[in-house]
Amino acid sequence: MKSIRVFLVIVLLSIICLVNFLAALHGYRSSMAAAEIILDEQITDSANLLAGILANDIVIPKDVFPDSVYYQHWQGGILQHKSANAPDTLLSSIEPGFHQANFEGVRWKTLVHPLANKDSQIIIAHRADTYSNLSEKIVLKSIFPIIWVLPFLGVLIWLVVYFGLHPLHRLASVLRRKKSEDLKSIENSGYPGELTEVVISINNLLERLDGAFDRERRFSADAAHELRTPLAALKVGLHNLIEESGPKSDNLQELEKGVDRMGHSIEQILAFHRLSPDRFLASPEVVDIKKIAQQTIVDLYSACERKNLNIAIEGTTVLVEGDRFALATLLKNLVDNAIKYTPVNGTIVIAIAAMGSVATIAVEDSGSGIKEADLQRVFDRFYRVGSATLQADIVGSGLGLSIVDHIVQLHRGSIEMGVSNILGGLKIEITLPLTQQPVALLDKS
Repeated sequence: MKSIRVFLVIVLLSIICLVNFLAALHGYRSSMAAAEIILDEQITDSANLLAGILANDIVIPKDVFPDSVYYQHWQGGILQHKSANAPDTLLSSIEPGFHQANFEGVRWKTLVHPLANKDSQIIIAHRADTYSNLSEKIVLKSIFPIIWVLPFLGVLIWLVVYFGLHPLHRLASVLRRKKSEDLKSIENSGYPGELTEVVISINNLLERLDGAFDRERRFSADAAHELRTPLAALKVGLHNLIEESGPKSDNLQELEKGVDRMGHSIEQILAFHRLSPDRFLASPEVVDIKKIAQQTIVDLYSACERKNLNIAIEGTTVLVEGDRFALATLLKNLVDNAIKYTPVNGTIVIAIAAMGSVATIAVEDSGSGIKEADLQRVFDRFYRVGSATLQADIVGSGLGLSIVDHIVQLHRGSIEMGVSNILGGLKIEITLPLTQQPVALLDKS
């Protein structure tokens, strides 16, 4: 059912048509029954009148009867008298009472009325369709106005249903205007009783969501303290152990990689939780993507320098509206991922451009790329590309691209992956809506 309004209008009109049809059918049958009674009475009156006339030996003119009435007078099986339009043969059997007869392609109702002389009968015949036609005309005259008024009735029902569903449209409008971070209860006033329960249920849901997001915020804050503090102490202890033991042993190197990997995973998990929808875009701002990209390179420069990578930014200033931390996290994860999987002396290019009403951010590298079989799974949480040996050598948690995809969705954008035609490695292209605010609102910091 796509529309309650259309459903109600169709059902109500169908019910009205059905009721009118049944009423017309009942009226037709009642009219036919009444016409039958009137016809019987009229035939009986005509027979009694003719019997009285014949008893007084009065001659009945042959042309006194209309075409819809036949008259015959039989005595001893011999036709004594008839109307001008009556046949010379018996219209029906001579058994007293009413009979049905077909003559000249028309159905007739006949009455055999015996006279005082038992061997003498009067047969009166009336066309049966005379009164049925009259009944049909009466019924049709009563139906036609209903048929003509149906379109106006449909419009009236449509308006009544529209105004009846207006509170539902008002509730939908209130929900549509709610922002993603607004979890306040809906004002439960002015709604009919049927919608009051719906509003109460929605408010209960919003309250539960607010509580869930609040618990998630507390978890992020607690986790940041509970996980980072012992990890920092572990790193200090490991550093002191390496200093005291001299050259790094294989075991200490593996331990150091494991600690770095743990720290990276904790930071990624906390970043993922910081991007919850309740706090995202609570205070959106105009962000310069190129400045974010430049700062990202500064933050990751040491990693690029260790592998002697050539990294460049192409494009001009492009402004989008969103969350600065989220967009910085997006670019950091993309560039960090490219650094990890690009070989020594490789190249990374960040291309930023504005096309129509959208901004495009493309990160390309000269690495080995991603197999087509892995393209559908790289956005899954904790999924890592490559062999076990490669995964062990590269610090990662499998959350980077999952976080990127989450941020893109929150900004109502899209993401595509493929092969770089220029560098031959992986190319990730992101599309985000350009800001509709004046450039003057751009944060100059």
